[in-house]
Formats: sequence, C-alpha cells, structure tokens
Amino acid sequence: MRIDFRHYIEKVRREIIRDAVFCVRAVMWVAAVAAAHIIVLRHFLYSLCPMVLMTGLPCPACGMTRAGVLILTGHFAAAWKLQPFIYILGLFVLAAGIWRYLLLKNSTGWMKKCLMVILLCMIAFYIYRMVRYYPDVPPMTYYPYNLFYRLRCLFRTIVF
Repeated sequence: MRIDFRHYIEKVRREIIRDAVFCVRAVMWVAAVAAAHIIVLRHFLYSLCPMVLMTGLPCPACGMTRAGVLILTGHFAAAWKLQPFIYILGLFVLAAGIWRYLLLKNSTGWMKKCLMVILLCMIAFYIYRMVRYYPDVPPMTYYPYNLFYRLRCLFRTIVF
C-alpha cells in the first residue's frame, strides 16, 4: 500500500512540475510579446490599443491597463471608476488559478462559460459608456489621426 501511495505522489508531483514549466514558458512568451508590443507601439504611436490605433474609438476593455496600474498603486476607487471589470477579471483569474493549481482540476468548461458571460457584460457596459460618456469623458474619447483617418486623407488626396 505504501509503495502505491508513493508512486501516486511521485506521479502527481511530476505532472505538477511539467504543467508548471509549461505555464512558465507560456507566461514568458506572452510577456515577451507584450513587452515588444508596448515598446513598439508606445515608442512610435500614441496608444497601445489596436482598436484605438485603427479606428480612434475606445474598445470594450478601454481603461483596463490604467485600472490595473491604479490597483497596483493602491487607488482602488479610481480603478473601479475607470474600468470596473478589472476586479471581475481579477477574481476570475484567481478562481481559475485555484481551480487548476490547488484543486488540480483541468476542466475548462466553466471557465469558457464565465469568460463568455464576462465578455458579454463588458460589451453591454461598453455600449452604455459610449452612449453616456462618449466623447467627453476619458477613457471614452475619440483619438484623431488613427489609421482609418490617415487612409481617408490619403484617399482624398489621391482621388481629388
């Protein structure tokens, strides 16, 4: 009985180490791509958001990065005012981490459903903010000189 139990513990330990190494590698790749994205876009352009760069309009997650920075600096009310979904996504990430790494369960069905509900709520909240606050209150502001604006100007100079 002891040998079987030790064998099981060793098997679980190896699986956890393998999964942790995979996750660390994935996080390193995501961090490298995010750092390159931030360096290139922030250095050459005025925003990090691809939707803002292309259309000039804020996206449903607009303000999420600033809200995260506000949370890290201890300004919780300002983060809530800027983007309340930062807390919901934080709780989701915490719950998913506990589910996967502490409870050692690998089911992603409920995670996908939760993310879909969160995404739908974010889109509904985005529409509300666009109706109520656009274009006067940050982050719901229009950014001129976006890609579509520049293409439109280029088209006008070529055609007319």
